[in-house]
Amino acid sequence: MRQVLAAVAFSLAAAPALAHPPVSSPSLQFLPPDGIVTDILAQSPEVRRAGAMMNSAEAEARAREAGPHEFTLHGEYHSRASNIEGRLDEWAVGVSRGIRLPGKADADEKIGRYTIAVAQNGYGDARHQAATLLKQLWLAWVMAEGDVKLAQDEVAAYERQLAATDRARQLGHSATLDVEQVQAALAQARVQAAQAEQARRDARMTLARSFPTLTLPLAAPAMPDPVPPPGKWEEWHDAVLEDNHEIKLARSEADRREWLARRAHMDQFADPTVDLRTFQDMGGHETGFGVGFSIPLGGALRQAGADQASAEAAAASVTAHKVQRDVEIAADRDVIDAQQGLEAWRQAHLAEGTSNAMLARMQKAYDLGDQGLTELLIARRQHYDMRRTEAHARGAAHSAVLQLLIDSHRIWGLSDEE
Repeated sequence: MRQVLAAVAFSLAAAPALAHPPVSSPSLQFLPPDGIVTDILAQSPEVRRAGAMMNSAEAEARAREAGPHEFTLHGEYHSRASNIEGRLDEWAVGVSRGIRLPGKADADEKIGRYTIAVAQNGYGDARHQAATLLKQLWLAWVMAEGDVKLAQDEVAAYERQLAATDRARQLGHSATLDVEQVQAALAQARVQAAQAEQARRDARMTLARSFPTLTLPLAAPAMPDPVPPPGKWEEWHDAVLEDNHEIKLARSEADRREWLARRAHMDQFADPTVDLRTFQDMGGHETGFGVGFSIPLGGALRQAGADQASAEAAAASVTAHKVQRDVEIAADRDVIDAQQGLEAWRQAHLAEGTSNAMLARMQKAYDLGDQGLTELLIARRQHYDMRRTEAHARGAAHSAVLQLLIDSHRIWGLSDEE
């Protein structure tokens, strides 16, 4: 029965979405493998909680299908004394049960279906949010590792420069001021390296604590050049909207609230209770069988409950429209961020190449005596700043493309309906 309810609920929540093949690209090879990520997401506390809520929803659906009424067995016994006939034993026993009025059982069944649909889409959304968090923390760690390596390269460059300048000073070819300039640049680079190491440790710790089943390599993988996803941007925009758990969850909740409101209005006419009983009086001289019924008379309380449910249904409908609008904005933003992120990285990549060539020319001019040390140090600092800019633009472009893949369920098994 649970499987039947779950299948029907999903069909009511939205048109069934076809599982899309995951995107495969060399630019994604630095990410954890899909199979590992699927297991990691399943162990996420938010996903496990959502799974428990699905079990709760299925139990609620079974309870609604069974109905709110149960059989009640009741009885009584009396021992009565009479001056004429002596002591008389008297008893009565009966069974009673409420009966749902027509239409209420159907409403309860639909409420149960939509309750399961809400929980199912909540589960899908929890997986989506866990995947987004994994993407953020993984990229933060990889980028932090890259920052440390870059900072170490810069420190090593200044250390080589300091050794060369100090030798020149000892030979009388350079002034003490030149040595002090390089020492100051080296000290600044070491401060930056220490800060980068702190950020790396924090990023690695946060990733490991957030996903304890993820085994991290000793060194972060190299981040390849980002590439746009295959196909047209319009197709990716539509893919984000095509299979979106936020939209389906909000719609299912609106439908559930609508049926709860209908059920509350039906409850203004209360269910009757039918009572069957048999009895013995006068010590067995009198026996009988009886049928009775009772029905509450609805009043202000039931009317207020119906009005409240109607208001909550209206609010849920408004929320569903707002979620639809918000997701459309998010789909637009996903595409814009991916397009502009890739373009920003391309420009930064070109600028880095120019900076590298300029630094090489500056170093050659300095070696020939055509340029001073101050200009060389400035050029080197600008070059490493440009390398950092390129690395961060690279990470931002990957983040934007990955978010588009996650939101369209084209990675990490997010297209699988569970």
